Amino acid sequence: MATDIVMPRLSDSMEEGTILRWLKSPGDQVALGEELVEIETDKANMVYEAPGTGTLIEIVAEEGDTLPIGQVIARVGEADEKPSGEGAAAEREAAEEADDDRRSPSPVHGSAASQSSRVRAAEAPSALSPSFTSSTQRSAARRIATENGLDLSALAGSGPGGRIIKADVERAIAAGPAPVAPPAPATAPSPGAPAEPTPGARERPETAKGAVSHEGLTKLQQTVARRMAESKATAPHFYLSAEVDMTRAVSARARIKAEAADGDLVPSFNDLVVKACAIALREHPRANG
Repeated sequence: MATDIVMPRLSDSMEEGTILRWLKSPGDQVALGEELVEIETDKANMVYEAPGTGTLIEIVAEEGDTLPIGQVIARVGEADEKPSGEGAAAEREAAEEADDDRRSPSPVHGSAASQSSRVRAAEAPSALSPSFTSSTQRSAARRIATENGLDLSALAGSGPGGRIIKADVERAIAAGPAPVAPPAPATAPSPGAPAEPTPGARERPETAKGAVSHEGLTKLQQTVARRMAESKATAPHFYLSAEVDMTRAVSARARIKAEAADGDLVPSFNDLVVKACAIALREHPRANG
């Protein structure tokens, strides 16, 4: 009997985890306590050890997938055991529908119900294709496209309903970048015609420093941002300000700069402020609380 391996709770504040890397492949033997998968939590990247012994018969969550705690990520069982999860149940349902279709009368003499059954049986193989399966495949497609700088909106999906699946992204990467068509000859605008926008400006916004890119936050960065926002919203804040005469500090920095040789580091005004804070904290240690 296969045993489900679920997303573990690796920290007290962990609510979900991201599969970073599988250390075992389907068909590999797994021993109790052996490193199985690397998971990114809200605090660190941790290796999860196998909770039992057996053969890894199915990987449910692919690398890059984010799942809540308790969600099935893999299954361990006997070496000759078939997956017993949702995929296997769907395969059995499709086989039963196909068997009903073989026993049903021909479309000319069959009822509307039998025709509907045959349509479902005919559609079942494509809907249950291993390249599609579930949202885990779609998230894998998004992850691979992001890593390779591929625009998903430019791809044609081969999954059910035109969905873009992992195989579509891999084919696009293998095919390489699409050839760039030569620019059309410039034509003078007709008098009174409105100016056309720069080609590609709307699709790929540019800045003075180059193209804009978007990077996803790690679990640790997401947690830090959430905790800071919670602290700002729930804890009372007050601010102190003071005016400081920096005349002597300016003179001291100018003297140090004049005596410094080429290549020597000269302290900045920030360095002087940090030094002053260090001296004050040493004299008033309770202020550090």
